[in-house]
Amino acid sequence: MTPKKPSIILVRPQLPENIGMVARVMYNFGLKDLIVVSPRDNCFNIKSINAAKKATKIIKNVKVYDDLEIALSNFSYVVATTNRRRYLEKNFTNDFKFIKRKITVNKKTAILFGPENSGLSNEDLRLSDIIFTIETSSKSNSLNLSHAVTILCHKLFELNNLKSNNSTTIEKHNISKYQLSKFLNYIFENLEKKNFFTPSEKKESMKNNIYSIFTKIPLTKKELQTLWGITKKLNK
Repeated sequence: MTPKKPSIILVRPQLPENIGMVARVMYNFGLKDLIVVSPRDNCFNIKSINAAKKATKIIKNVKVYDDLEIALSNFSYVVATTNRRRYLEKNFTNDFKFIKRKITVNKKTAILFGPENSGLSNEDLRLSDIIFTIETSSKSNSLNLSHAVTILCHKLFELNNLKSNNSTTIEKHNISKYQLSKFLNYIFENLEKKNFFTPSEKKESMKNNIYSIFTKIPLTKKELQTLWGITKKLNK
């Protein structure tokens, strides 16, 4: 089995120390691709460097984006992590075996972690394919950001070190998040013209529902081409 090394994405992290500790644990377990979306000013400072220990190379090579949609554009499968209840029609799981299978068969995977104080918002979850929750005691279910990343990284490390002779078919024809976003933005633009988003205060929740429809099952390139053909024909 070829080792699968998903990217770790931190969305709006607040503490430089947490960014450094995330880099450190990624280095501990053989991951190297760290992406940070909308960090606070001066988050890559001496505190993050000191917390990273030997993983300063990961800090130096971190990719920074201002927009989560752009950060996710090259990924075909996205796992969002949260223990907070979100009222979305999203697939949820706490079964890491299922997540491992998805990581194994998808060409490029990202794992999202939200800000320390609030976690991922509904808008952050739009392009995610599944929400993964880490089982904890019911008395305390809030994990420190770096601790949550540690648990996932260790599980991934175990996955990559399993000896298996089973051949795995990579889902090469699944679309990227960029391709999905381009299609959905076209849909939203045309729905806006038709005054679909009424009442206006429900616009964002209506968009979230549409995102959920298209992320429940991964689309292939051929399926997306068919959807493009249908929508463009209907617009004529």
